[in-house]
Amino acid sequence: MILFTANNGETKSSIMSKAHLNYRQIKKYIKILVINGLVIERNNLSEGFTTYHTTDKGRNYLEMYEESKAYNFTSNIYVFGKQLDQNLLSI
Repeated sequence: MILFTANNGETKSSIMSKAHLNYRQIKKYIKILVINGLVIERNNLSEGFTTYHTTDKGRNYLEMYEESKAYNFTSNIYVFGKQLDQNLLSI
């Protein structure tokens, strides 16, 4: 949710609100995302605040995540404990 929210640049408090996270959580997760190159931090010294922006790597991750959700939804449908045949879905 942080990557999605920071796509156009957001402050930490804005991300906290939109992603429903507390200060301890946002501090921890932003640090992890920055270290891994999924988010960059931009300091606006004249305004006195920092914004966080999803990087190209972060956007690629979001795309792969969305594709995997769609794949899992259509490829792992079970009925009464047995995987549903994909050919039946095209009916």
